[in-house]
Amino acid sequence: MKVLYTFGGIPHYLDAMLNKLHNKGVEIVVVTPQKGNATIGKGVKMVEGGSYKHLTAIEKKMFYGKMAYPSLPQIVSEEKPDILVMGWPYFLQLFFQPSLRKALKSSGTRIVIREIPFQTPPYGKMKAYFKTHPMYDENMQLQSTGINFYLKQWLTMCIRRYCYSKAVGTLNYSTVAYDILPSYGVNKEDIHVTFNSTDTEALLKEQEAVLKNEPILPPCEHRILHIGRLVKWKRVDLLFDAMPGVIAKFPDAELVVVGDGPELENLKQQAANLQLNEHIRFAGSVYKPEELGAYMNESTVYVLAGMGGLSINDAMTYGMPVICSVCDGTECDLVTEGKNGFFFQEGNADSLCEKITTLFASPDLCREMGKESQRIINEIINIETVSERYLNAFRNIMAKS
Repeated sequence: MKVLYTFGGIPHYLDAMLNKLHNKGVEIVVVTPQKGNATIGKGVKMVEGGSYKHLTAIEKKMFYGKMAYPSLPQIVSEEKPDILVMGWPYFLQLFFQPSLRKALKSSGTRIVIREIPFQTPPYGKMKAYFKTHPMYDENMQLQSTGINFYLKQWLTMCIRRYCYSKAVGTLNYSTVAYDILPSYGVNKEDIHVTFNSTDTEALLKEQEAVLKNEPILPPCEHRILHIGRLVKWKRVDLLFDAMPGVIAKFPDAELVVVGDGPELENLKQQAANLQLNEHIRFAGSVYKPEELGAYMNESTVYVLAGMGGLSINDAMTYGMPVICSVCDGTECDLVTEGKNGFFFQEGNADSLCEKITTLFASPDLCREMGKESQRIINEIINIETVSERYLNAFRNIMAKS
């Protein structure tokens, strides 16, 4: 079967998944922007190449305010894929671009919508949803306020329902899809939860070498690790706020921050203001699996204080207990309270501090939670099982339609 994807770029984890699907016999074609990307956050490292076919096209901001590929109808007509997989915001073209609908019909191409879903209210429950799930952008600016926001969300909700009516199925990263998508008219059997995975095979391949190599960090029994792009909605600042309370109980506690981004200097200033310089280590961006593995292998607890998800997969691959709050929805399928980690109260540094110190106070609990994290990755959510879920979804979609 031939599957055409539209993406705003190809991060490392996605490249690994596409290669995996290609190696399983799926003919993969990917469309990405000719120049940069506007739908993926700044600072996210992209890759090029892969074993699959990679096309580039002009990406344009349309009159409705979102990015699109105007030439997608022509690409569909030329490639004639069995399945077109579209994520946000590209699937909006199904509504706004009649020529795309015509090309899809002419080519006999099936539409599949791919999303977590993230910041998506159930149909008809917009106000109640945003009251309990306020929407922020990467800079932590509140978006869910004012009549213009709610009017735009109402229109988006209606357009989304139309787009889902044109799709034969969905691919979703989280089981939260079962709670939201039926309200848009999607049958439960057409919701395919694939989960999401980093390149766990690459991480595990390097693990043996990591264990043999000399440590890259000095010994520390109470080390916290954070991995991710340094933007405000990752809430690394909240983790910094929790550190004085942690250090009060565990004076040797250290926080290692792996990543780079626009908040780096602000975070360094915050560390200085809180007199945490001796307890916080900024490692910069790390992409090599062996180096990432070393940081995880030499840390005690993984903390994601704000938005994100895939870094949790990485940490669990190395058998780390995880502490997080409200992330992107995928955390609900990765972390089980009291089993392989803890959830702290969103935005509450004292709650975060309490969860960290609970784990630091019980090395045995840390080890047991770490083992459970590793079991989940080994048995349930890894690049092999996730690629199989994609493959089974494609087969079911082809058989049904």
